[in-house]
Amino acid sequence: MSDSEGATVDEARVQAIRAELARILESASFRSSRRCSEFLKYVVERTLGGRSADLKERSIGVELFGLPPDFDTGQHAIVRVTANEVRKKLAQYYLAENSSPHSVRIDLPPGSYTAEFRWETSTSETAELEVQSPPATTGRRTRLLIAPVVGALLIAGAYGVWRWQTAESHISGSKSVPDARPAPFAVAPGRALRIIAGSSESYVDRNGRTWGADRYFSGGTALVRPSEKILRTLDPDIYRHLRTGEFRYDIPLKPGSYELRLHFAETGLADSISAESSGEGQRLFNVSVNGKPILVAFDVVADAAGANTADERVFRDISPAEDGFLHLSFSPMRGSAFVNAIEVLPIEPGHVFTFRIRAGWPTSWQDRAGGEWLADSYFLGGNALIRAKNPIHPQYSLTDAALYASERWGHFSYAIPVAEGRYRVTLRFCEGHYGASNPGGGGAGSRLFDVYCNGVALLRNFDVFKEAGGEGRPLERTFAGIRPTAQGKIVLMFVPVKGMAFVNGIEVVEEK
Repeated sequence: MSDSEGATVDEARVQAIRAELARILESASFRSSRRCSEFLKYVVERTLGGRSADLKERSIGVELFGLPPDFDTGQHAIVRVTANEVRKKLAQYYLAENSSPHSVRIDLPPGSYTAEFRWETSTSETAELEVQSPPATTGRRTRLLIAPVVGALLIAGAYGVWRWQTAESHISGSKSVPDARPAPFAVAPGRALRIIAGSSESYVDRNGRTWGADRYFSGGTALVRPSEKILRTLDPDIYRHLRTGEFRYDIPLKPGSYELRLHFAETGLADSISAESSGEGQRLFNVSVNGKPILVAFDVVADAAGANTADERVFRDISPAEDGFLHLSFSPMRGSAFVNAIEVLPIEPGHVFTFRIRAGWPTSWQDRAGGEWLADSYFLGGNALIRAKNPIHPQYSLTDAALYASERWGHFSYAIPVAEGRYRVTLRFCEGHYGASNPGGGGAGSRLFDVYCNGVALLRNFDVFKEAGGEGRPLERTFAGIRPTAQGKIVLMFVPVKGMAFVNGIEVVEEK
């Protein structure tokens, strides 16, 4: 059943909905986000109260987030961003709770801020629910026919047919899945190819990019570990699937130059990790491209500096072999080889690699010049913050002032994967917490922090307020000639000295 706009639900159903809401808010997904919890509670209560018509972006921004009545919805996207986060968290909650009974399920449909309540019924019959309209509109009673909720049952059935993987049956939570059939056609020129290894379904990530199901493989076994927590990514589902064993991919490509990105996260060494051992050295394997080794005795735990951590390796100037295929081979040395995802991205002539991250922002964002900023990615530690009020002072009418409405703060790092080469790194800041008109008060000297790149200090006792000349003033710091680590990363560490470190944006540009 989906509530119609302006309808109120009888008291027994209201109690059931509020009980379900309480369970959702106590779940791990919502406990970690006060903003999402308050948003969901707000829209549910107003839907129950027959105030669905009031659930508009502007009214939510004013009532829930304290924005001024005339706020610019193009500049302040916090309502839309939060709604998208809530939808994802609800999907995660019900996927994790698949085997648990729910008399009612709470949903927030795309394009709407009105909560929907879907009542569970048996698959052999349908049920009817009386929904009473508010007295202010009409006294009639509308009977709504409720279709059975079958989506969760289909997912549960799919999980049920997965069999345990024999070779790694000692790993709790690992399940083998049926192999998808390889697709026979070549990747179209200029088109990016993204594959989630071991997955039978496509996936759209936080940046709006589509990842296809597993294909072009031979050998190995598909596994899924659906409950693993993965660090340094906003898209853990990419790393919960894998192909493992000894296997290869033969990917048909048009002639040209490509960038290859391989994604890994070690989730299968729970029995090998202890207070005395991080799991390094427990799994080693080789990876080759067209017969040429690109990773030798590769140890994902050592490369990522930890288990259950997203790790990405980047290789430039990759071309198909003479037969028109890109041949990727994964061969074990100790334990089984594996891969979680593969990207093959065409490189245009004269292309300059540019990589931008909007810190604290949950989706991709495009600036006025057409530059794409990825959702907050590759971080470890710290906290994401989206401000209801943009900290940029009105006198600085920046075209892309919205960049400074979000940040990551605390004690944190970014491990940005790049190919071999030299890079220019630009860090963007705007003090939005300290200052006379900001909630933290104070001013110069209120916040000091260090920034390190690959272990070398870039900034020491850095004071954004002082360097920028006050609060609400954008500030950039650029550093040239930076090379990646042996693990193919530009590792930026933000270390508090007084108060908390923060950053609004990170830009990495290849130096030709």
